Amino acid sequence: MVDARLEPLLALHRAGRLGEAEAGYRQCLAEGIDATLPLSGLLLQQGRHAEAAGLLEPVFAAGTHSPDMAVNLSIALRKLGRDADAVRVARQASTSAPERPAVWNALGLAALEAGDAQTALAAFGEGLRLVPGNAALALHRAKALRRLGRPAEALPLLEQLVATAPDLLEAWRDLTTARSAVGQHAAALDSATRALQLDPHDPDVALEHASALMHAGRTGEAIRRLERLEGKAQTWMWLAQARLRDNDVAGARAAYARAAERDPDNPFVKHFLAAIDGDLPTEVEADYIRKLFDDFAPRFESILVDGLAYGTPKLLAQFLAANGVTGARQVLDLGCGTGLMGVELAAPGRMIDGLDLSERMLAQARAKGIYRELHSAELLQFLRDTPRRWDLVLAVDVFVYVAHLAPVFAAVHQRLEDGGHFAFSIECSDGAGTQLLPRTGRYRHAPEQLVRLLADAGFTAIRREPVTVRFEVGEPVAGELLLARRG
Repeated sequence: MVDARLEPLLALHRAGRLGEAEAGYRQCLAEGIDATLPLSGLLLQQGRHAEAAGLLEPVFAAGTHSPDMAVNLSIALRKLGRDADAVRVARQASTSAPERPAVWNALGLAALEAGDAQTALAAFGEGLRLVPGNAALALHRAKALRRLGRPAEALPLLEQLVATAPDLLEAWRDLTTARSAVGQHAAALDSATRALQLDPHDPDVALEHASALMHAGRTGEAIRRLERLEGKAQTWMWLAQARLRDNDVAGARAAYARAAERDPDNPFVKHFLAAIDGDLPTEVEADYIRKLFDDFAPRFESILVDGLAYGTPKLLAQFLAANGVTGARQVLDLGCGTGLMGVELAAPGRMIDGLDLSERMLAQARAKGIYRELHSAELLQFLRDTPRRWDLVLAVDVFVYVAHLAPVFAAVHQRLEDGGHFAFSIECSDGAGTQLLPRTGRYRHAPEQLVRLLADAGFTAIRREPVTVRFEVGEPVAGELLLARRG
């Protein structure tokens, strides 16, 4: 029961007279009246997260808190970037008050922020069991599904949500993202248009609408809208990509230059400017690759396998078998990503180790349970530092992110047992050298050049097979599989 002396203060709070309400709450606390919960809510409402945490943490430590206080503390800690503490507080609340939907929502949101989408999914599901149809829990459960790379499962949740709550902006925005992830670009544009109608002044909503136009093939309209938006670095980056789709390389470069002015250390901007200018970096672009795949990890398999007809891991496994490379016991999967290559090679008694720059990709590979060890490291540094040797080293769809392969070939040679094999895929360049394509940001290599580099590194018995490595805008991308032996 609320203390009668708090009632007029709560009325002030509800009326938006926050300064007066706060002063009253603090006076109550000074007089021994517990106003901790409404004061913490007011502080969160104003974005004063550190003050809210400072108010609530001593109460939580003393064990005198209510479930609602725990929820507010978890929110404050999450907003402060203290993700592990936010999860801990919400988990304790869910244990002590499992009948409260709010504690499950708090646990789910904290787990999502901490990168544990599986725990988040379970928490939101438990909340929905208590209050079926709750809009916030349904929205957040859909977010968890998308984070887990399961956008197709998120779609019916979001479609039901916008049907029952047609003015819920965040649901329309998430529906746009989910539809785009499964290749429903026309439907995604419909969702983005509805979101823009609900809030035509939000720059993020406007940017999402422009990107939906681009993905739906309406590049000219996307460019015109993006040019009106301007603003932050991300907007200029989208404009650059749209201009590249429109074959306006000079315009794209100008847009990336404007993005660089606003975010000079952005690895994407640096990479694509290099692509447009034809500058091949001398080092592996670890920051660019890590950020690319950390962002890409949740939807990697659904987009690459389902959307781009990506089947190179299976093709490489067949290529190895056709060339008699079937008995390797110790395997290193370079750039293992979510583990698609590991799935193809898993066999009783075979030990597969994986390496990737992206922790989020490795988390999905780890969940498959097929790797002995997984390492987060830059490829060349790892190969040069490790003392271990393997019978087979693989690199599938890895060298599209590496400009200079001679140092990599030499390092792989050192890490192979005598008689061991090295197999990898490439996208083929149009000429005799390496190309960095402005539109995709991916490197394409000349197979003949790589054969010479392999021989220079000490490899023998080099074999090649032309393949289609993926599809891009419906068109096949020519590539090759290469296999070499350490003599």
